[in-house]
Amino acid sequence: MQRLIEFSTDAFGAKEIETAIRAAFDTLHKEAPGSVRLAYWRLSGTDKFVALIELDDETNNPLLDFEATAALPKMIGLHAQGGYPTPQEIELVGTYGFNL
Repeated sequence: MQRLIEFSTDAFGAKEIETAIRAAFDTLHKEAPGSVRLAYWRLSGTDKFVALIELDDETNNPLLDFEATAALPKMIGLHAQGGYPTPQEIELVGTYGFNL
């Protein structure tokens, strides 16, 4: 199941979150857990982020097994307006050229 996460923060928080995202992806590339797919985007020129996450087994989230990936939601919760956002279940309606 794919879930969308979107949130905004201030400029300081955006820098902190972007650093945490980069650390999380460094860990993911090193550890290569196969049961998760994750992407983060930052809307250009803003402090708004969007993420797409898909877990093969939602009861066993491998992102919680590594320090950097487990720290990312905590960092987002500290800086996102309104706290950590609720991931929203999404359903793909159409695509062209993307491997989604």
